[in-house]
Amino acid sequence: MDIKNLLKEIEHISFEGNDTVDINGITNDSRKAKKGDIFVAIKGFTSDGHKFIDDAIRNGASAVMCDHVPEESKGTSNFVVVKSPRESMAPAANIIYGRPSEKIHIAGVTGTNGKTSTTYLLQGIYDHLGEKSGIIGTMGVLIGEEKIKIDNTTPEAADIQRYLSKMSEKNITHCFMEVSSHALELNRVDNVNIEVGIFTNLTRDHLDFHKTMENYYQAKKKLFYLTRVNNIINVDDTYGHRLYSELKADGVKALSVGIENEADIKASNLTTTMKGTSFDLDIMGVRKKVHVNTPGKFSVLNSLGALGAAYAMGVAADDIIDALCSIKGVKGRFEILENNLDCTIILDFAHTPDGLEKVMETIDEFAQGRKIVMFGAGGERDLSRRAPMGEIAGRYCDLSILTSDNPRFEDPYDICMEISKGVEKAGGKFEIIVERDRAIYYAIDNSKSNDVILLAGKSTEPYQDMGTEKVPYDEGYIAKMAIRDVEKKRGLRE
Repeated sequence: MDIKNLLKEIEHISFEGNDTVDINGITNDSRKAKKGDIFVAIKGFTSDGHKFIDDAIRNGASAVMCDHVPEESKGTSNFVVVKSPRESMAPAANIIYGRPSEKIHIAGVTGTNGKTSTTYLLQGIYDHLGEKSGIIGTMGVLIGEEKIKIDNTTPEAADIQRYLSKMSEKNITHCFMEVSSHALELNRVDNVNIEVGIFTNLTRDHLDFHKTMENYYQAKKKLFYLTRVNNIINVDDTYGHRLYSELKADGVKALSVGIENEADIKASNLTTTMKGTSFDLDIMGVRKKVHVNTPGKFSVLNSLGALGAAYAMGVAADDIIDALCSIKGVKGRFEILENNLDCTIILDFAHTPDGLEKVMETIDEFAQGRKIVMFGAGGERDLSRRAPMGEIAGRYCDLSILTSDNPRFEDPYDICMEISKGVEKAGGKFEIIVERDRAIYYAIDNSKSNDVILLAGKSTEPYQDMGTEKVPYDEGYIAKMAIRDVEKKRGLRE
């Protein structure tokens, strides 16, 4: 499209240059800018995109969106001057990519824990129905058979619109998107036509960014005023109960889900084994029997969120229940790794105190032998959750193996020592093995009959964040190789 047609539809202060230049893409990464793209110069937390305008132009960008034109860049390209490049990027991307979210049914999931599982459960439901769906979230972007790695749980606005456009081109009818609090604060989901919002829970996290829990809550709350069909709220969560009440008071549509509290969609009489959880489901006054293949109360709550969203988007309850019974589980979320060692080895993303405790509560329901957990804590993030995570591990487990988890610029041993204070407070035992692959091997090599070993925190995350580097990392592969080695060592494999 000609940039003059774009300018007719977005608010801008001024334009300098050739208004017939053709625009077919948009990016805020100067390294990815190419001919036909608008480069958006955003002032970030650590750098200012205006410093990279010349780089973007050299890489081929056909225009620049900025809040001022640097003196040294004047006359070198076509410049759209706007009040806030970050806020203007979403509407511009929406127009450039042909308003793709109007062609796809979208559900957005927000919460501290459970977002990824809920999106994959939704995809499983629609797979069961024979309908094509895509995912945007922590584990990447799924568009048909294509999987795209991304750096953030929720990508930048320009990337979201581009991914949705690709989904539309491939005749994908539904998209399930993790919506982070950062994304809501930083305008990434502006101009995305979201039908249903899902709230999983809210516990302490990201306070390095939000500063207070109230700010964190208010950021999450924004999603539910963007939706146009309905919202699904977990009212067992304290913040969810508050959110549901506030939405109702404001006349915003919402359905409640829960186990402990009264809800529009409620689970009761839960029976949990290592193979899953069965429960009675009351959905809008009608009772059904349901089984899900991942054990635990947290798994049931995730399933209720996915069920509620699909129901709100028009899927029959019986079809959803049939689908939930057939879904084998979500990779890296309470994933039980096959082995011949007569123990249970679980891979899970639990990386907050609440997430770790929920997983440990579930393990408690079926564990017969020792409970061993291996985990760490991120560097340069909310320091106050380190000792509490240690305390939870010390309370539930016979042994905690403390290790590295995205240390960034901190010393991972120092982080482990901070976690260990919580383990000691709970009277638990711990080992510190900073090298994560060695920690995994130690846990598996020292396993005994009926042990349950939880490898927590990394799951499918494809890197270790160390200093300025994102070092490739695959916890599942490392664990499976350790299992093979220990099986050979014990004569259980040739």
